[in-house]
Amino acid sequence: MADHLEDDEQVEALKRWWDENGKSTLGAVFLAVAGTVGWQQYQGWSVQQAELASDAWSAIEIELQRGEERSLEGIGLLADTLKNDFSGTIYARFAAMQLAALAIGEGNLEAAEAELRWALTHEDVNSELGQLIQLRLARVLADGGDEEAALAILNTNGSAYPAAYATARGDIHLAAGRPQQALDAYIEARSVLLAVGNPPGILDTKITSLESRLGVSEEAS
Repeated sequence: MADHLEDDEQVEALKRWWDENGKSTLGAVFLAVAGTVGWQQYQGWSVQQAELASDAWSAIEIELQRGEERSLEGIGLLADTLKNDFSGTIYARFAAMQLAALAIGEGNLEAAEAELRWALTHEDVNSELGQLIQLRLARVLADGGDEEAALAILNTNGSAYPAAYATARGDIHLAAGRPQQALDAYIEARSVLLAVGNPPGILDTKITSLESRLGVSEEAS
């Protein structure tokens, strides 16, 4: 009898607990299950989006490989599709960077800047890709006459491409008629390359030319 009463008390306690907490618990379980299913569906959707974006980028690459026979209009349409429909994918940033490169080839620096700024707003500025976008943007700004803005970019956040950033600074200083600052930047870039075992290449020619121009001895450099 005592066992039966104890069972009854447990049943009543369970009923009271259910009245007080059951609905919220059921809701939590439902949300957890729905969340799991939703997450799986989202993952499936994300994979599908990435695949579609990858296909679009592959189509752009194929078109680019056609050389002079490539269709700039077709590339533009594919790139715009990536930017508009798949803006969250890395392929959209690639597409914007490609549009910028094509714009530079046509001498349209304003369009190139717009594409690079779009790419930058969709990318972590501290990532390697973000720093590459900034490097290209700096060169576009410098070519467009905004030297101050270009140097502001190149004087910060170049940890992923220190040699390229220093070289770009050197090119800007040289174009602006500041040979000593250009030389300093080129020497910095060369040091970075040598430190990682990469050949300086054309940097040596630039440095030798400037040293000769400035009358700097090899020992002093």
